[in-house]
Amino acid sequence: MDRFVLLALLLVVDNIWFPVTATTYAIDKFYTDLVSCSDTPNAVRVYTAATCTAETCFTDENYDNRTAECRSEYLETMKESFGTSQYIIQAIYTDATCASTSFDYAVGYRVTGSCELGYVAVESGYSALFYFNATLSEEGTAEVKFFTTPDCSIISDSSTTSDIGAVVASRTTLESGDCVPLDYNSYMYSDTGYTRWYSSNSYDDGGGLSTGAIIGIICGCILFLLIIVAAIIYKYQRRSRGKQGGQWTATLPSGDLTSLEAAMSGQTGLWNDDVITAKRIPRDKVKMKKLLSRGAYGEVYTGRFNGQQVAVKMLLPSTRGNLQHVTDFLTEAKLTASMDHPHIVTFVGVAWDSLSDLCVVLEFMDGGDLRTLLNKYEAVKHPAGVDREKATIALHVCHALTYLHSLMPPVIHRDLKSRNILLNQSKEAKLTDFGISKERLDQTMTAGVGTSLWMAPEVMLGEKYDVKADIFSFGVMLSDLDVHTLPYAQAKQRSLDTTGRKMADATLLQKITAGEVRVEFSESSPPSMVELGYACVAVDPADRPTAAEALYRIQVILSQELAG
Repeated sequence: MDRFVLLALLLVVDNIWFPVTATTYAIDKFYTDLVSCSDTPNAVRVYTAATCTAETCFTDENYDNRTAECRSEYLETMKESFGTSQYIIQAIYTDATCASTSFDYAVGYRVTGSCELGYVAVESGYSALFYFNATLSEEGTAEVKFFTTPDCSIISDSSTTSDIGAVVASRTTLESGDCVPLDYNSYMYSDTGYTRWYSSNSYDDGGGLSTGAIIGIICGCILFLLIIVAAIIYKYQRRSRGKQGGQWTATLPSGDLTSLEAAMSGQTGLWNDDVITAKRIPRDKVKMKKLLSRGAYGEVYTGRFNGQQVAVKMLLPSTRGNLQHVTDFLTEAKLTASMDHPHIVTFVGVAWDSLSDLCVVLEFMDGGDLRTLLNKYEAVKHPAGVDREKATIALHVCHALTYLHSLMPPVIHRDLKSRNILLNQSKEAKLTDFGISKERLDQTMTAGVGTSLWMAPEVMLGEKYDVKADIFSFGVMLSDLDVHTLPYAQAKQRSLDTTGRKMADATLLQKITAGEVRVEFSESSPPSMVELGYACVAVDPADRPTAAEALYRIQVILSQELAG
C-alpha cells in the first residue's frame, strides 16, 4: 500500500511542479584569508550556470582564495554571506524591466571604507581583476569606486590616480528597488544594461515579491517535497534489503557507538584494529580550538592535547553518521599512524567517546602550508627561482616520498601538491593528507580524485600507474617553488594574450597528457634543478627518476650549486 502512495505522490509532483524550470546560480565568494576562507568575503559574484560545481576553500588561477556554491536563488545567499558586515549588492539585467529571465550577473561588495580586492565577471566568458572601496553614506547613498592598484591611491611616479570609475546609487534608488539604467562610468561594465541595487540599510519595499523570489519559493517547495519523497523511498529500501553484497548501506544514528562498532567489526574490523587501539587516546584530553580549514568531507581545528598544541581532524557533521566515510577516515588514520618519518606529519592519536566526536590528532605545523607561503611570495613579488631555502623544502618532500615508496608494499600518496606540504616556522617541510593514498601498485584512479593540476598524465587518463605518478606531482611542485604561481598559469596567460580567452580546463588537461604543455621554470633556478624538474614531469613514467634518484640529485645541487 505504501508503494502505491509513493507512486501517486511522484505522479503528482511530476504533473504539477515539474513544468517550472529552476535556474541554477553559481555563487563565488572571495576572501583575504589564505588558509580557510573563514572570514567575511570581500566580494561575492553570481551568475547563471548550465553546470555548476561546488568547491570548498581553494586558490584559483588568479590567486584569489574563494569558495563556489550552487543555489536555486542568489540574493538571500549573497546577503547572508556578509554576516553582520555592511554590504552593497548590484544585480545586472539585459532588459529594462529587470525580469528574472534577463538576469546577467550580480556582484556584492563588503562595505569597509577601505581598499579591498575584488574579482568580478564583466560579460559572459570574460573577467576583470580590480580593487574597490565601497561606502554607504549617512544620507543612504551607496558608492563603489574601482581601482587598478592594491592601495586604491595615486599610481607611483604619476600625478594621475588609479581610479577606473565608480558606480553610485541614491537612497531613492535603494528604497524603491526600481530597475534603472546601468551607470557605465567605468570600464567595469558594458555600455548597455539595467540594474537593481540592494544594501544592508533596511528599507521597506512594500511587501511585494519579485518574480525571482516567487521562482525561488516554488523551487524551494519542489526541493522540500523531493527530499521527503527521497527519504521515504530510502527508508523502505533500507528495510527491504538491509545489507547488499556484504556492504552496509545504513546511515548510522548520530552518537550510536554500539551501532558503529558492530558495523565496523562486521565489515572490516577497523574499529578493533591493533594499530587503531594502540593509538587511541582519551577524548576528554583533546580540546578543540579554532577552525583551520574545511574540505568536502572533513575539517581541521587547532587544539590542545596534554598541554601541547595539535591539529585535530574530524569528519563533517553531515558525514559522521555515514559508515563508508567513517571507514575511509579510520583507514587514513591507520595508514598515517603506521608512518614513522621526520618529514611526514606525526600521528598523535585517535580519540572518540561517541560517533559524533571521532577525531584524529596530528602534529601542529605552525608555518602553514606551502601554497599559502607561495601566494605570499607572489603577492610581495619575492624573487623567482629555486634558492637554498626552497631546495631544502624540496629535499624534505623528496625524503618523505623516498620513504613512502620504499615501504613494502610501496605507498603511493596520489595527492601530492603544495597544499599538502606543511611547514613549521623554520620552514621544515612535512607531508600530510593520506586520505586517498594506497598501499599497492598498478592502481587506477579517475581524474576526479585528487587535484588535476598536479596529476600525472596516466592518472588523468584513468590508466594504471605506480609510484612514478608521485614523481610527476613532485616535478609540478618544483615548478611551484620556482615561479610561485599555480601550475600552468603561464600557459593559460599566453592563451589569454593570444586569443583573448583563457584556455579551457579540458583543453589544458588534454595538452598536458599529450605533452604539448608542461610546467615552467625560471632562468633564476640552477640549471640542474630545472633539468630535474623537467625529468620528473616526463609524459612517459619510465623516463622519470625514482624518488631516491631525485633525492640524490637535490643533495648534490645543495652541496655544489647552492652551497651556503
